Amino acid sequence: MLKTYHFRGKHGSRISQLTSIFDSASQSKMFERILDIHSIAPLVGYLYGRREEIDNDDDFEGERQSRATDSEEETLIFSYRLIMLLDFEYEPDPQKRIENAFNLSGDTSEGRKLFNQYLRGGIDVLYEKLIEGKSDPDSYVERLCDFLKDLQDRYNHKVNVEKLLELCD
Repeated sequence: MLKTYHFRGKHGSRISQLTSIFDSASQSKMFERILDIHSIAPLVGYLYGRREEIDNDDDFEGERQSRATDSEEETLIFSYRLIMLLDFEYEPDPQKRIENAFNLSGDTSEGRKLFNQYLRGGIDVLYEKLIEGKSDPDSYVERLCDFLKDLQDRYNHKVNVEKLLELCD
């Protein structure tokens, strides 16, 4: 279901930049693989409230693809289920959120669309927070530290534990 994704337009270009070497001396990259971004970007998009549509603009560089192994797909499925369970705005009914999260064999096209919007939104956040406007290795490391602190603050603020516990009752 979530095993393969084709990144096009600006998101393909941003994926390329996020996986490029930013320090030639140490050969450092923000992300080693496209799949690493594919795994965390939907959660970042959710936490930052960013959803983006597909961009097919020809002004941006090519297409990139993420292909997960079976075990790696389990991580993507976990992220999908988590977003389906947490997104109270998309689906206010707790029972429907549970059905959306665990009905992977049925019609999940709306859920996949939402997940992919968060994926693209998360790529935009990662690019803006980590890459955009920077060119020296020290500023990349500084921005990464700032982003991780901001993400921690957002994570603790955004997740409503009481509402999660209500789902378990």
